[in-house]
Amino acid sequence: VSAAINYPNIFPRFAGQGFAERPDKDLAIASLRIYNDWMIDEWCGGAGAGRLVPLTLVPLWDPQLAADEVRRCAAKGSFAIAFSENPSKLGFPSLYSGEWDVLWAACEETETTVSMHIGSSSSMPTTSPDAPLATSMSLYAQNAQGSLADWVFSGTLGRFDSLKISFAESQVGWMPFQLERMDSVWRDGVGGVELPIAPSEQVRGRVFGCIFDDLHGLKCREDVGVDQILFETDYPHSDGTFPHSRKVARDLFAAAGMDAEACYAVLRGNAIAAYGLERFGITE
Repeated sequence: VSAAINYPNIFPRFAGQGFAERPDKDLAIASLRIYNDWMIDEWCGGAGAGRLVPLTLVPLWDPQLAADEVRRCAAKGSFAIAFSENPSKLGFPSLYSGEWDVLWAACEETETTVSMHIGSSSSMPTTSPDAPLATSMSLYAQNAQGSLADWVFSGTLGRFDSLKISFAESQVGWMPFQLERMDSVWRDGVGGVELPIAPSEQVRGRVFGCIFDDLHGLKCREDVGVDQILFETDYPHSDGTFPHSRKVARDLFAAAGMDAEACYAVLRGNAIAAYGLERFGITE
């Protein structure tokens, strides 16, 4: 592994909800900035520089403060943020509100990628209160599906046409149908929204999905966009493939009939493009 995006866990949680829940917001923003400084300067600095890639947290309770933190951290060398797949479920403005536009403007300005991990809305899809964990685990990609619909139908991707977003641990097999369905709703004019271009056109080359065992997604890679698929090892998560990641990738790619060019793209090239890793010395 040449480079790893460093998601938070435990107290900060995937999108920094741990800071957002503190009632004392002066303490919360001070603590969040300390975390970001530690992540950028210490954990991803020193011997880890260029290999451990920082993921900035933003104050979810204040979009303008979030934009300011993006600019501050970009100046320190961090060009990716963790964001919630659905901030509305956390009690914050939805993408439809337009209140996050100041944040997306800052991300565009600094060429900062927006990363969303499944479950970062502090909820997972299920069917009923008595459904087993297996039901939720088999439906988890629904969070990413809903999030992508929000990004498109809120007009956010249209307003910020160079912004890049990434869904971690989301897989990609769901993308072709979701894009087809969104295009159909848009084309038929039945959804109550007007967009200048088709949803699939907005997504092309800008929305990345991460896989670790999605054979179906790889088989339909041309429909997803082969340049929008990233392979993840998920180390050190229990769902990860380490220390067998190389074998897992080899077996998946062989079963999907991928050539060397496609393998390189999914294993390496797409990640460089998605996160601007050339800024960390990774160019090919």
